[in-house]
Amino acid sequence: MVEITLQPVQIGTLTADTDGRLVFADGKLVAVLVRLSEELHSADGNAGQWCVEAGFGACEVGMLAVRFDSLEAARSWVADQISTKAPAM
Repeated sequence: MVEITLQPVQIGTLTADTDGRLVFADGKLVAVLVRLSEELHSADGNAGQWCVEAGFGACEVGMLAVRFDSLEAARSWVADQISTKAPAM
């Protein structure tokens, strides 16, 4: 089983969306998550959600294309991406 760890980080997005997490799978950086701020996203109902700001390898997606209601949901998504898109040996 893949070990998914989240490391808190501030992201220089040039917006109020600065609360972030570096996501590691077995020690390898696979994604950068950012939390959507109240200031910018309360009107669209997305405030507080986490989204993939950048993804690498199996977690590569379009910007803001994947959103989660919680960090646990994001962790589960990453684990699923890693397990279903593992490179052939």
